[in-house]
Amino acid sequence: MATKKKGKKPAAKTASATPKAAAVTTAKGGSTTVNITEVNETVIIASPADGKVSCDPKTLFANFFKRKYENEDILTIFRSPKIIGAMLGEIIGIMLIALVWLAMGNEPIYLIFTIMFATLIAYPISGAHLNPLVTLGMMVTRRVSVVRGVFYIIAQLIGAMLAWLIIQLLIGAATSNMADSAISATQMRPITEVSQLGGLIAVEAIGAAIIGFTFARALKYKKSAFTFSAVVAGGIFTAILAALFISHRYFGITDSFAFNPAIAVALEAFMARETIVWQALITYALIPLVAGVAGFLLADVTSALAGESTGCDRKDCKC
Repeated sequence: MATKKKGKKPAAKTASATPKAAAVTTAKGGSTTVNITEVNETVIIASPADGKVSCDPKTLFANFFKRKYENEDILTIFRSPKIIGAMLGEIIGIMLIALVWLAMGNEPIYLIFTIMFATLIAYPISGAHLNPLVTLGMMVTRRVSVVRGVFYIIAQLIGAMLAWLIIQLLIGAATSNMADSAISATQMRPITEVSQLGGLIAVEAIGAAIIGFTFARALKYKKSAFTFSAVVAGGIFTAILAALFISHRYFGITDSFAFNPAIAVALEAFMARETIVWQALITYALIPLVAGVAGFLLADVTSALAGESTGCDRKDCKC
């Protein structure tokens, strides 16, 4: 007489259970007992600890304005000295760039190597924004918090002013030793006519948009500091070349651009003799900030349209 015995279902701890062979025994009297063990297959889906998954978003622009930074505010950001170190990184990095700009002018070859070096040393510390338009673009696209962004912009202004002060001290020391010294710091062109405003605004807007777009794209290579710095420096190099060509070819103006409100402060863009202050503020502060943010947004839109995969919250994904 044959009987069947069902075993209890074991708790599945692996993706699949290996089936056991049926055991057949023969008892006295010709009866046979067959033990059959059921095979239970269990599929386990691992859930990442951070709630991020690699799958397609439900909509094309899902996560476009989602927060991409750790939660921080004015009460929590100073719990560790990291923000102080980040600010120092911004101060030192932009001070080096401003020193070269003040001493050599907007010469692309000198600036590209200086920017690469400054970005390399500041990137592990602060992310190497080194430009208020970059920081504002990171804030608008929610890559950094507002409180961190404000501290970064303050640090950038401090670094640019320190560069200006160093150059002024060097000029003072040089002129005291050489009566006929021609040493002077680079300055922005004074804006004295409304007719100049259109050309200067166009140059600043184009250059700032290129820098914003390039920085946003460089973030895709953030695992390699050298690649990141090369892309950023290449973007600024391209912006300067474009500005030199456009300013001379189409507007007939001198080389008067910075693409960086902090550098513009160091170059005395708002303090130059005969400058109309409100025009200078629009040209060298407001326009670069707005165009830089536009560059960031354009980079993100392009990335979304191209279908670049980004980690998303489970509720925003198709899976």
